[in-house]
Amino acid sequence: MFFCSVSLAQEKRERILYIVDSIPIIKEPKDEEQITEADIYNAEVITDEKKINSMGHFFTDKIIMLTTKAYAARPEALKALPRRALMEKKDGAMYVKGAIKPYSGKFIDYYMNGNIKAEGTMLYGLLNGTTTAYYVNGNKRYFMNHQADIGYGPTEDYFINGKLKARGKYRNGEEDGIWQEFYSTGKLKSEINCSLGKKELPKEVLRFYELLGKAETLIKENDYKTLIKKMDEAVLLNAEYADVYFYRGNAKFNLFDFDSAIADFDKAIELEPLYMQALSSRAFARLRKYEFKDSKTLSKTKEVTVMAAKDNVPVPKEDQDKICADLKLGYELGDRKPMIVDVMKRYCSTP
Repeated sequence: MFFCSVSLAQEKRERILYIVDSIPIIKEPKDEEQITEADIYNAEVITDEKKINSMGHFFTDKIIMLTTKAYAARPEALKALPRRALMEKKDGAMYVKGAIKPYSGKFIDYYMNGNIKAEGTMLYGLLNGTTTAYYVNGNKRYFMNHQADIGYGPTEDYFINGKLKARGKYRNGEEDGIWQEFYSTGKLKSEINCSLGKKELPKEVLRFYELLGKAETLIKENDYKTLIKKMDEAVLLNAEYADVYFYRGNAKFNLFDFDSAIADFDKAIELEPLYMQALSSRAFARLRKYEFKDSKTLSKTKEVTVMAAKDNVPVPKEDQDKICADLKLGYELGDRKPMIVDVMKRYCSTP
């Protein structure tokens, strides 16, 4: 909704600035941060050039000032706390704009809709103590401890459903001690012992991570057959790691082996039910199976095959329901790419 320039009769484009809860919106907000009409408490439109200039927003034709319901209900004591979006960085330290000394005290960041995004404390403009971040639904996202901007002490990450995702501790900014990753089911995904950033891994575990680390490069190189071989080897070393099946499923997807790709995505999602990318990929594998059915090959090289896809193909209701269920959950988890929204509009009820 932001920065949608309005065309005028003279072919001129209006320069519109949105200010939400006193913060100018300079960059297009992420999908999860988009504000809706239900979030708005009050809206004020300013078109007077002198007033706009007096606010310091030159070369702007219109300002739309929005106040969210969450902000309107916020106690004055909390409104007085600075947000990092309104601070500026000088020589590595954070300053409240116009201040001559680095900021010391509590800060709170907010999402566009007024919900709390993060909170913590600073000492002389540097993070000090515990910083806690939240998902837009209010659940805790992570917490991390700092001393003079350097990681120090325990830290934990969480899934959007509140389940523990990872935990460990820092010493002098380096990972130290036991670091654990978990699936949203509560099952342990990995455990690594670190000594000031240096990971202590058995030979077979080191080999597993070496194989896993090659996946992104092989995908960029369109070397899907090699990727499948590498992930086949990785599965033999660790059959309970969801990412292996996701990468192998993507390789098979790009080789048009959709049924086999779906089987790998199934395994990845079985291990991690909130695996956003795997959910979206499984939905598209099911859809592409019908879009590319009986398709003609347009071009083919050693690495890449290009085929003609059909639009709006009929999909059996059972598969259509599965496609929509995956896309909707992926959308809720944050996968809101235009192609996702487009398919949801064509095959499902819109998000």
